Amino acid sequence: MASWLPRTQVPGQRLSVSATTTPLLPGASALLDLPGLGRLGHFLAVSTDAPGWVSFYCSAAAREADGSRPITQDPAPGSGVLLELVTTTAALTVTAPPGGTYFSIETAAAAPLLRALVRNTGTAQAAIALTVSAVVLAP
Repeated sequence: MASWLPRTQVPGQRLSVSATTTPLLPGASALLDLPGLGRLGHFLAVSTDAPGWVSFYCSAAAREADGSRPITQDPAPGSGVLLELVTTTAALTVTAPPGGTYFSIETAAAAPLLRALVRNTGTAQAAIALTVSAVVLAP
């Protein structure tokens, strides 16, 4: 007979990873791959150094499929969009919502990558630096 074992929570490693886009005109977007955050984790905070619309995806294919969606339209359920947020001049850092989990469904990748799409929502050209703080649960 099997015995029940209680689930134990093991604290994960807290990391911050950054990447920067090429200079983007207002309304333009860039693809970013963020290595080092593992296959599974929890978002803690996301920041940019210029106003932007940032979307995170579970795969490169999900990012490709969602790339032309307007900011006024919500992503379809099951589309692979994990989290999206908008930073403004007044708030360049956004604390992630409770339950903000990310994961990668890409099994062929040698090193897991968090996939992101960054759009310049400002009024001037900018190379946008994106920083993600997270707790890694599975490397």
